[in-house]
Amino acid sequence: MGLACVLAAGTMFLNGCWLNTLGTNRLFFSAKKVVFGSTLVGAESLPQVVELVNLGSRPLAVGKISVSGSGATAFRIDSRCGTQLAGRSRCSLLVTFTPPDTGVSTAELQVEEGSTAKLESVPVSGAGALDASADVVVYGATPAGVMAAVAAGRRGRSVVLIEPTHRVGGMMSNGLGASDFFPGEVLGGVPKQFFARMQAYYGKDPLSQKGKRFEPHVAEQGFLTLLEEETRISGEIGVGLQSVVKTGTTVTGLELEDGALVHGKEFIDASYTGDVLAAAGVSYTVGREAQSEYGEKTAGVGLPIQLGNRPVSSYVIAGDAGSGLLPHVSDAVVDAVGSADKTVMGYNYRLCLSSDKANQIPIEPPANYDAKEFELAARVITASNPKYGLLELLNLGTLPNEKFDLNNSTASFSMDEIGVNYAYPDGSKEARAAIEAEVKRYMQGMLTFLRTDEQVPEVVRAKLNSLGLCKDEFTDNAGWPNQIYVREARRMVGDYVFNSADVDGQVAVPDAIGVGGYPSDDHIHQIVSLRGQVVREFSRGYNPPLYAIPYRVLTPKETEVTNLLVPVAVSASHVMFDSLRVEQTWMTMGEAAGAAAVLAINEGVAVQRIDTGVLQQLLAGEGVKVAP
Repeated sequence: MGLACVLAAGTMFLNGCWLNTLGTNRLFFSAKKVVFGSTLVGAESLPQVVELVNLGSRPLAVGKISVSGSGATAFRIDSRCGTQLAGRSRCSLLVTFTPPDTGVSTAELQVEEGSTAKLESVPVSGAGALDASADVVVYGATPAGVMAAVAAGRRGRSVVLIEPTHRVGGMMSNGLGASDFFPGEVLGGVPKQFFARMQAYYGKDPLSQKGKRFEPHVAEQGFLTLLEEETRISGEIGVGLQSVVKTGTTVTGLELEDGALVHGKEFIDASYTGDVLAAAGVSYTVGREAQSEYGEKTAGVGLPIQLGNRPVSSYVIAGDAGSGLLPHVSDAVVDAVGSADKTVMGYNYRLCLSSDKANQIPIEPPANYDAKEFELAARVITASNPKYGLLELLNLGTLPNEKFDLNNSTASFSMDEIGVNYAYPDGSKEARAAIEAEVKRYMQGMLTFLRTDEQVPEVVRAKLNSLGLCKDEFTDNAGWPNQIYVREARRMVGDYVFNSADVDGQVAVPDAIGVGGYPSDDHIHQIVSLRGQVVREFSRGYNPPLYAIPYRVLTPKETEVTNLLVPVAVSASHVMFDSLRVEQTWMTMGEAAGAAAVLAINEGVAVQRIDTGVLQQLLAGEGVKVAP
């Protein structure tokens, strides 16, 4: 299956291959003990993957899985096991630790083999602490954050990884299973190792596309396994940032929402929203630059384009301005093409859907659902010629095991709720939660409309009615992803801002850390009424050649912070960010950030002053390709 496994005494398999054993028909745990390192009191540790294994040839019933003992309440199990485990197979448990106080908590993880009531157990323990410290502190267990933590841990440095949600792996563990790749053999280093594990897990299944498509829980387990293999990495989940502690241009610690303080020598902001950089006083921007800012031909506000392939009236009563605008159509005036603005492309949830009736949770309509809210969708469909089908209304990426990755279609009024997210990048925790709830409500309503309204083509209704949320995904959230898809939020403004004019002009990149090349991927920014018709507006496309990514995109201005690296909300223009903003390149930049943080410690210099030639050698040693 490809994911790493810890061998228990006298057992079972190695690197996916079963070993000869006594052949006993019983359940085993894959570890002799589960030990959590120092964890902040009241915070939840990074999950540890414990596999339940059936060594024999016949299936075994899986009974109650529990934790017992004096410290049992400090441990939580998220079981990925059903009620039966086939012969010569395994399933996963994610175990987390939340210390109630300082000191050591101990308990036993137990499983009952259903047909015999025999108990198999393994000891679990963990220690609580009031604060934490490490050489490198990574905020955000996104794919980039995981790569950064692994890169630093492999180079001998201690790491604390902090994730404000309860799930490791960012969007790749939250429904984005149909990964975005661009042509060229440019993937290397730890990212390549991750995708190789995905490929090994699915074997020759063509739906996995050699590891490029995967189920959310499989991606999550892959990231967790990478982290577990590095003993120098510890972490917390489910607790966000309160403030940054800073002396001069040096960050000394992160204060978390629960009051705990995490000290470090180097810090990495791997969040999608750039929360640490903003709290640290680093310059950033939100929105789109004008064409004149960096000399980018495709920058700024785009040309408004008709929504649908025939004109659609923007008024409640078609052609009657006095009747008001349709829901989800704005009365905003679109700025001049090429000018700057503060709009943000639409967000959505990347739902994981199943066609397996036994593995479905119905997609329920939101409270107070009203089909009239989606009259715009009805008009776009009715006015289309030829008739819009599924592909014009939404995207369904095929995944292994009868699952699909649901995404937006930029050609239509689709899964992105446009405009409601403009305040998200700089929003408070409460403001962001309200936007997330609204986007969820909108998507529930849109999917209800597309499944049930007779104005929607039968082929579309039939397809969506054959699908449901997955019972075996996001089991802690009723099948709904834990994170919204933040395509773009804050972008750092460093001493250097990477832009498309540099790529077009083939500017030399002496500090290259990886290769990019994904086409500029902007989603709709605005749906507005223009002369009584509905139009959509977003940035014009940009198709770059393969290009070298400069190390400078990771570094803030040296006058602001000298020990912070930013591999996600990087210093790039909106146009260039639209190319960089795929997990493949974020992971590449994350690995570079982890290696650079270690180099800054070893050299005793600011992150802006490390020897990038040495950094390139370190990355090349891991198989990273730094030039096209």
